Amino acid sequence: MARARMIFGVKAMAAASMLAALTCFSAMADQGGATPDGAWAERVQILYKSETRSVLRKNVRVWDSHPELGLDFTWEPAAGVSPDRTVAADGTVNGKGRLVWRVRGSASYDPKTIYSSYFGEIRNGRPEGQGRLELRSGEILDGRWVAGQLYGHAIHVDADGNRYEGQFRAGVPNGEGRLETKTGEIFVGSFADGLKDGKGRTRLSGGTVYWSQWAMGKEIGGARPDVLADARVGGLLKAQTGGGSADKVEIGIAVDQRMTQQADMQYQHLVRDEDIAIYPVSDQYNDAWNGTGEIRTGNVYEGMDWETAPAFAEVDLKTTDRSRVKIDSLEMKVAASEAYRKPMLSISEHYGCVGFRPDFSIVNNGWGDVKDMKMSIQFTRTDEEDNATGEPSRMFTKDIGTFGDGVDVSIKDVLTEAGVDTTTLETERFTCPSRDSLDVCRAQVANKVKFGDVADYISGSVEKMSVTGIGKLDYSWADDQGAVYQQSEPFRVIVSLVSIEVPESLAECGDGGGASPEALRYQNIEFPIGKTDYSIPMPVRGNKNLSAYTARLKMWSSMSSIHRFSIAAHFADGSTRESKPATFFYFRPKQSLFETSTKPAVCYLPEDLQGC
Repeated sequence: MARARMIFGVKAMAAASMLAALTCFSAMADQGGATPDGAWAERVQILYKSETRSVLRKNVRVWDSHPELGLDFTWEPAAGVSPDRTVAADGTVNGKGRLVWRVRGSASYDPKTIYSSYFGEIRNGRPEGQGRLELRSGEILDGRWVAGQLYGHAIHVDADGNRYEGQFRAGVPNGEGRLETKTGEIFVGSFADGLKDGKGRTRLSGGTVYWSQWAMGKEIGGARPDVLADARVGGLLKAQTGGGSADKVEIGIAVDQRMTQQADMQYQHLVRDEDIAIYPVSDQYNDAWNGTGEIRTGNVYEGMDWETAPAFAEVDLKTTDRSRVKIDSLEMKVAASEAYRKPMLSISEHYGCVGFRPDFSIVNNGWGDVKDMKMSIQFTRTDEEDNATGEPSRMFTKDIGTFGDGVDVSIKDVLTEAGVDTTTLETERFTCPSRDSLDVCRAQVANKVKFGDVADYISGSVEKMSVTGIGKLDYSWADDQGAVYQQSEPFRVIVSLVSIEVPESLAECGDGGGASPEALRYQNIEFPIGKTDYSIPMPVRGNKNLSAYTARLKMWSSMSSIHRFSIAAHFADGSTRESKPATFFYFRPKQSLFETSTKPAVCYLPEDLQGC
């Protein structure tokens, strides 16, 4: 289990990618003006200016590399970027945002009509700078763009799920790169014009490693081991001795990218030396799983219907020489299905009711309990982007203890230790005759109340005085086998100290006291928890004499869990072929039933003061 936790930390490795076809097409045209490679596309579009809360009609102009498709486009400036900054006087798009091409005349809310979506930097109507292009076929290109083409270090994932990561020039792999196929084969070496060229190291899906020389896609030096020799290395593949049909069959496992692009919960796959990892795309979910992110107010359970959040995968079987073989049966052989018990924590800040709320809740959406938590906290200033800045205060510590769904944490004693007059904050109300006098009233509060060591760190709006705390939460948790793991995660919280009451504010506030896409062709695979060495039949539909076959899977379980499996194909001649092992990290947080018990007995402010 410890090893499983460590190898899921693939966020930093998620860029490792590969190509199926080694030539990467140029997704965008290279030169301006009308050329055989494309033409300018224009339209009048209504853009929203958030800073003035107004709309404007603008002529928008971008380069269309496929005018023959007759697509419509929509330009959406990035959040916080004014449309005026992304559209030149002649309408040409220059700036950061999202460019979406879709079927002409289709509904803008229907994701099935999207042909391609590019998010990133654009210059002169073309991708220029860092950006990511996703096509309806499932193809992905991610990296640095120059005049609509990839240059330098970038990623290409083809429609079949094969990935290339390495150097590009003019949209084509050139230089050193890593190519990983969905069958589990890995090549690391040199490329020229999209083809293997030069010396390279190949790791076959069974684990055999060898070096060879390539010349424009042809292997000219080095002996490629045969299938059966590779199958015996490490026992990763178990092709029956004597070969038969299994000798000329490859089995690939990959995330179904077309279905994934339509799904709210998205997964990706990564070919590693020992297996094929299937895990979430979202950094937030990966951080929650690994404990690598900062614990804040974002809750991983909210915003998703976890009853309908499977992973969509494809299993491809094909013969290497395109001949037909007769398949008898197909099965998923599951080595283990284990519950994942690491706590997944978030902060619930407390506002309203009274001005002084020196408490917050730690909510747990994981499937295991938090044991013996200790908190270290210090106070800090933050900049406009909410990043900690300057020297923080001294460190304070507090024992939190053991809990399941959540726990209330009061730092009143910490503030008292820091020299804050918590008695005055707790017993007095602070009023101001009008909004125009708020600056004076705030200064009066600062002079009247002793804020001790946190005085230099007080922030918030003019009528609200708060302090930001940062630190770490140290705790342990245990898996189902009784193994105990130590965890240390950074956190951030904002604590309300004072709310200055203004008559206008109270009048305004009121006086207080994605479903998954249709997947009918997919076999439903529900992994049971705690079961080992079991098999799931995968019915083969249609003609069993075949040269290629694709099985589509909808995989899920009742909780966050880890499943290790391989696909075995049994042939009529008695031979068997088994895929490279796969490890499926299924993310499904638990709904926390925790409710805070820190609400003050008497309220003199609206309970939802944060939104006022």
